[in-house]
Amino acid sequence: MLRPFALSLILGLAGAAQAQNTLSGRVTLSHGSYSSGGGLTIAAELRPKDGRTALCGTWAQSERQSSYTSGAARNIVQLASVYVEGQRIYQDLGFMPQTAPRLDYAGAPARCVLTDLPWRAGRVPEVFLPRQQISHSTGGGSDRNITFRQTGAGAMGQGLELVPFLTRNSHLLRLAPGPTVAEGRYSSGGGVRLAAEMVSVNGNAHLCGVWSDLPGQVDRTAHLGHEILRRSSARQGGKTVLKDLSGLRRVRARADYTGVDATCLDTGAPWTAQHASKALSLRLPDQIVYRSTTAQGREMIRFQP
Repeated sequence: MLRPFALSLILGLAGAAQAQNTLSGRVTLSHGSYSSGGGLTIAAELRPKDGRTALCGTWAQSERQSSYTSGAARNIVQLASVYVEGQRIYQDLGFMPQTAPRLDYAGAPARCVLTDLPWRAGRVPEVFLPRQQISHSTGGGSDRNITFRQTGAGAMGQGLELVPFLTRNSHLLRLAPGPTVAEGRYSSGGGVRLAAEMVSVNGNAHLCGVWSDLPGQVDRTAHLGHEILRRSSARQGGKTVLKDLSGLRRVRARADYTGVDATCLDTGAPWTAQHASKALSLRLPDQIVYRSTTAQGREMIRFQP
């Protein structure tokens, strides 16, 4: 019989308060995407428990997606099933908790169930996500034909890109010669480049800039640029003036960004002479952006400035 269990039992801490399950570095990822954009990711792993195999996991969905797909993810998770070496060991992953989308699911909160499969080290779970027809087009109306398939970047897939109105300035501004430029590289190839400057807009200090994907990326990183910018920041005079640069405009990669139309993000600070005189630095994250274990081995991709 399948049943949930607490990680405290695995670790021999039965007398302690209820422990929080977290996924390890051996996590296996499975992705599904909507034809309208966005999707979901299931992160799972196998663990030993009393000579049997425990299935642990969590799931996440894109923060920005079509209203047509709202609420569809949980139903898909409940229809999902897990196989090990061709044998189905569990169906209905609704026991897994939902978490926010992550670049790296190692350390993510999880829940576990005990299966009847005898434990053997080295096995990995394979999650099957069934194809779904989310909505049907009626023809001539506003309804859209939207499907879900096990493919793409999952929860990190590009959905609706919304930038808070109070943060982003509505007009574009051309970058002056010599903007501050920073870039980082994925260990798998390619990277992200960012160019920006401080500008006075309506009396407030704004960060105006753009970003580009650099050539050489693999499928795993092709949709991560927005998340890299989200974890980036701008500093001036030893202080952080703006966190989360994902509102900046994406443009084609180039060596010189002079004259490129850029979006401007309001820092919320009044413009002063120091904004014009002090050097601007752009900080990109240094972190693992993809980690998954398959039958072929472990795959890990790191982003470094």
